Amino acid sequence: MKTAMQVVGLYGVVATGKSTLAHHVLGDLKEADLVVTDNLLAIKRMQDSNPIWEHSSYSQWERFGNPSKESLWKGFLEYRAGMDDFMACILRRARDQKVDMIFEGIHIAPMLFDQHKKDLSISLFLLSIKDPEVHKARIREKCMYRPSLLIRLEEYFSRIRDLQDLLIEEAQSQKVHIIDTSGSIDDVHRAIRERLV
Repeated sequence: MKTAMQVVGLYGVVATGKSTLAHHVLGDLKEADLVVTDNLLAIKRMQDSNPIWEHSSYSQWERFGNPSKESLWKGFLEYRAGMDDFMACILRRARDQKVDMIFEGIHIAPMLFDQHKKDLSISLFLLSIKDPEVHKARIREKCMYRPSLLIRLEEYFSRIRDLQDLLIEEAQSQKVHIIDTSGSIDDVHRAIRERLV
């Protein structure tokens, strides 16, 4: 029996292919559990009335009233850190109960996962889309049956792109794999599979 369980984290801003790719990777790790961080967020919102949970990742700056990159990043980091207790609990479960895990969602903090590297075999992937026009097309595809979501994402598109840039900077400093998901799903899946620990 292997001693270090495999943990894969797929994160990025909206419409970068996190859910689709998580299911592809799930086919590679046949006995892994899939953790969708938005599901954890829904539980957090039921337990905690903190105004931070009223905003999306890309609109956290609104709590400070200033749409600067600094406010966006500060707000996002606070929002993401609010999920650390749930994430750490599941990482401990992977270690203690010998369960492979695939995490999918924006709430993955590389520094938190790094704290568990001595016990788990961790591979983190920041999914991004370099071309803004391709990203817009992916958002339209995602929102095909949700017109109100499309309006909101188009309104916040520049903030979504700013957040992606900030996540890329962080990922580079943390040695996280950065994967451009503009290409075919098979090519992107192959690129991820080749980089799994």
